[in-house]
Amino acid sequence: MKKQRPVFAICFGLLLSAFTAYVMLDVFVIKRPLDTNATTINYALFENTPSPSPTPTPDVTPKPGVTEGPTPSPTPTPTPKPSYFSEHVISTDTFYSNDHLSITISEYREHNTQIHVAEVRVTSAKYLLTAFANNTYGRNIYQKPSETGRKLGAVFQVNGDNYGSREGGYVIRNGVLYRSKGNSSKKMDVLCIMPDGDFYFTHSNRESAQSLMDKGAWQVFTFGPVLVDDGEIKVGVKDEVDLCYVTNPRTAIGMIEPLHYLFVVADGRTAKSHGLSIYQVADFMLRQGCTKVYNLDGGGSSTMVFQGKVVNFPTSDGPYLERGVSDIVYLR
Repeated sequence: MKKQRPVFAICFGLLLSAFTAYVMLDVFVIKRPLDTNATTINYALFENTPSPSPTPTPDVTPKPGVTEGPTPSPTPTPTPKPSYFSEHVISTDTFYSNDHLSITISEYREHNTQIHVAEVRVTSAKYLLTAFANNTYGRNIYQKPSETGRKLGAVFQVNGDNYGSREGGYVIRNGVLYRSKGNSSKKMDVLCIMPDGDFYFTHSNRESAQSLMDKGAWQVFTFGPVLVDDGEIKVGVKDEVDLCYVTNPRTAIGMIEPLHYLFVVADGRTAKSHGLSIYQVADFMLRQGCTKVYNLDGGGSSTMVFQGKVVNFPTSDGPYLERGVSDIVYLR
């Protein structure tokens, strides 16, 4: 005689399956827009940013024996613009410059991997901008980086930290606080880009989002880890981001000095490009002169776009696939 399963056990199994399906949908699929016009840029942060030191005033003290006449007004000495900024737009396939930024695109090959590098200089950190997919802050709101940047007139963009795939992690963008909930993971370091262009590293266990706002944080990302700090590699050879392969497509941002940055995107998961470990990214960027380096979202999210063209080969498992992400870092 066939044994009958208790009705309670069957109902419990069905409820458990339904609950699991709901949680998966809520976390990974269901869109939860919280601000559908998240476009505010808080330029007020830069009002008190120190200006460059003025040119010294020439000594106009009269010499002995010379009758003093009207004190001549000193002729201001014009500050020459560095060669990497231009008064007019200069654009090629690998270089772009205007009066407030310059971008140079280069490629390297190491560890059987194609590495794309953008050297960026800006006259102020206010030109280092961020944007949300579809101009919307919330959960599971995604858009291809090339599309997000195109609508904003971006000259250059990379993917950000994909904040929308997580419930926690500070989100401060363009000087505006959107999420103050920290992240429980001890491995998720926080990068703050300050108004003077410097990088400041911290963790939600040490500082609140409001304290970072009080310090004037311009951009804040929660992903990590910190790869290089004060010119020293901060990750081990076997360290890895949670839930990632040992070698991966990667996106990282590095600072050579304030207002002088490197963006690095490494291809991976293909026969042509194996991918990099986070230690290899740290080592590569340190050798390029970076004193501070932070790991952004990688894997299938890794995307670099220059003048409307996707520079790298974004992929999840082999085929070309520019997938949607929550946010981008861009310049225009």
